[in-house]
Amino acid sequence: MTETSTPTTYVERHPGDLLTAEDWNQVQTKIYSDIRSTAQQAADGVTHVANADDSSHLEGKGIDSLTEEITRRVLDEVRGRSGYQQLFKILKGDEITVIEHKLGTAPLTDIYKLEYFPVACREDDMTIAAFANFYLYHSDEKRVRVRVTNSSGQTSVVTIDVQPKDLPEMGIPWAELLTRYQVPYTDTSSLDDLETEFWKAFFADPNDTFGDDQYCHSPWFERCCKEQQSVKEIKDKGDWNDILFQMRPRKTINHDFVGNNEDGHQPRPANVFVQHLDNNRTALWFEPPATFDGGEESDARDYIGADDFDNQLKVMILLKV
Repeated sequence: MTETSTPTTYVERHPGDLLTAEDWNQVQTKIYSDIRSTAQQAADGVTHVANADDSSHLEGKGIDSLTEEITRRVLDEVRGRSGYQQLFKILKGDEITVIEHKLGTAPLTDIYKLEYFPVACREDDMTIAAFANFYLYHSDEKRVRVRVTNSSGQTSVVTIDVQPKDLPEMGIPWAELLTRYQVPYTDTSSLDDLETEFWKAFFADPNDTFGDDQYCHSPWFERCCKEQQSVKEIKDKGDWNDILFQMRPRKTINHDFVGNNEDGHQPRPANVFVQHLDNNRTALWFEPPATFDGGEESDARDYIGADDFDNQLKVMILLKV
């Protein structure tokens, strides 16, 4: 019989125990340390390399960058196995959406409305002012000017704030999402092909497929796609880590009334209900119409169309056991 070693327990916890932020930080530190040690041993064991300059690298990556990449992948896997799920769904008025989470117990369910926000979308060689739920852009594109034409044929220039004016800067590094959604790529992959594969993975089951008018990319992103720039070319220019993904999940406490409160604001998400069916399925639904504030939300409603806006609710759902 082959003797096997006992797996290392980074932070010992028992069923029902809470995993605190301190515990999670400790787990991340120990995982990183173990992976770096293993990667260094692998590098030390290499006896022949094609180029002497690569003697401290594996597949062209230094120990630190290799460790960081592997650690990100491991932590994403840990999150997935820990009973935490993040889903993006479209709730339709008075229809029940059933989530088969297979967590083995009724999870804590947290729901955030996915706001429509103003973006500068580049498509068909045109930059248009639009509203979207998801957006790919470069961190330098904080404000973009777009020429628009009204129903009378008159043109004007509008300024779109990619970053919200009333909140700190936001945006998730796209590279992290490529890892989380297991989108394969190499240095020779083109940005155009990589974006296509990303949206396929992002909208794959159990997420819903959002309409193509609800996600887009920026003028900078389009320019790189048109030029068929590769991942390596973008990295060499120092832009890879500046490609961001933006969404705006927002939540307030639900209230027992429909309509504006004293401050003129309405709760988000509006009239959403959750019912645990059994230990592996949870049902969600909302009663239309979807609420909205004035200003940008009214503009978004006009852009999307009142019927679609009022009778559908785009949400981010967090499930945790």
